[in-house]
Amino acid sequence: MATRRSVAWDFVVVVVGAAALVFLVCFTWEADQYAGPPPPAPLLPRRPAPRGPPELFPPPGPLLDMPAVSFVSNTECFGERLLLAILVVSHPANAALRDAHRAHVPWEALDALGARRVFVLADASGAGQPEYPSVGLQQVALEAGRHRDLVVADFPEHYRSLTYKHVLALSWAAAFCPSAAFLLKMDDDIMVDVWALAALLRAGPALDAQGRLQAGLVSGGRPLARHEAWTAGLVQRGLRPQRAGGKWRVTQQEYAGHVYPDFLSGWAYLATRPAATALLQAAARLPPFWIDDVHVTGTAAALAGVPRYALNRHYTLLPSAAACCLDLSTRHGAPLPSPAPLCDLLVAPSGKNVTLMAAWLTAARRCHLEGVCPVTFPAACRATHLRQGVGTVIKLS
Repeated sequence: MATRRSVAWDFVVVVVGAAALVFLVCFTWEADQYAGPPPPAPLLPRRPAPRGPPELFPPPGPLLDMPAVSFVSNTECFGERLLLAILVVSHPANAALRDAHRAHVPWEALDALGARRVFVLADASGAGQPEYPSVGLQQVALEAGRHRDLVVADFPEHYRSLTYKHVLALSWAAAFCPSAAFLLKMDDDIMVDVWALAALLRAGPALDAQGRLQAGLVSGGRPLARHEAWTAGLVQRGLRPQRAGGKWRVTQQEYAGHVYPDFLSGWAYLATRPAATALLQAAARLPPFWIDDVHVTGTAAALAGVPRYALNRHYTLLPSAAACCLDLSTRHGAPLPSPAPLCDLLVAPSGKNVTLMAAWLTAARRCHLEGVCPVTFPAACRATHLRQGVGTVIKLS
C-alpha cells in the first residue's frame, strides 16, 4: 500500500511540475509580447495580435466602405519637420522592385533629403490575381522585419483594391507621419528623380504666367505655399471609361459618366498635407470607385476643391525615353542646376525592369551629387518625351 501511495504521489508531483512548467513558459511568452524590444513584425494568422508598439497597431477601423481594417505590419515615420513622405503602393510579389528602390535610393540618401519612404501592401496570401503569385504573410513579415518600411493591411490584394491602398497610404501619412510637409504617392514600378523633386520643393514651388510649376518665383508667377491645398503631377484629361472587355473594363453601373473628370495619374503625384487631408475627407463622402487615381485625384479632388497642377513636361509614358537618356549620359557630362531633373524627366516608368530602374536612379544620384549629367535632354529622345498638357491648370468646378 505504501508503495502504491508513493507511486501515486510521485505521479502527482510530476503532473503538477509539468503544469507549472507549461504555465511558466506561457506566462513568459505572453510577457515577451509586451515587454522589451518587440519582434520586428507580426506573423500569422490573418489578423495577428499586434507585435510592436501598441500605438502602431490600433484596433480595426473603417477604410472607406470597409468597416474593419487591421494592420498586419506597420512602421513609424522617424524624424521631425520632414520635407517629404514617399508612399509607394506595391504588390507583395514585387519584392525585387522594392529592393531596387532600397538599394539605389537608400535610407542615407532619403535622410539627407529630409524624406522617408514606406511601401503600402495588402494581403496576397489568398488566390490573388492570375498575373501575380500568392505571397504568404510570413514572407511579408520577414521582409518587414529586415527593412521596417512596410505598411500592410489585411484586406485582400487585388487591382480592384487599388483605391483602398491609395486611401490607406494617405491615411497612414496622416496618422503616422504627420511631420512631412509634402506627400509623394507613387507606384513601385515608377522611377522618380527624388533629388530634383526635393530641390524643387526646397526652392519653393511657384506657378509661372502659363500655370506651369517651377522651382522658385518667376516673373509674373505666384508662389505655392506648403500650407495651401494643392497637388501636382501628370494631368489626364478627357479619358473615357473602357466599356469593352479587358482588365480595366468599367460598367455603366460602376461609373455612369461618359468621361472621367480631370485627374492626376496615380503613377506619381505630389500633394501638400492640407491637400491630402482634403482628399481623404472627400473620398470618405463618396461611394468608392475602383480606379483609384480617377477616384482620389479626380472625383474627390473636384469635390474638395483641390487644384491639380500639370507637371506633364517632366513625365514620359515610355521606359525607352529613360533608357535613351542613359545611353547618352555616359558620353556627356556637365553640371546640372539642382532643381532640374535628369534629362528633364522627373518621372518615368521602368516597365518593371529592375536593371533599368537601378541604372536610372544611379544616374539621377550622380547627376545631382557629382555633376555627371547629359548636357541637355538629347534631341534623339524627344519623340518619346511627353509634352501634352504643358502649362495647363485644371479649373475647379
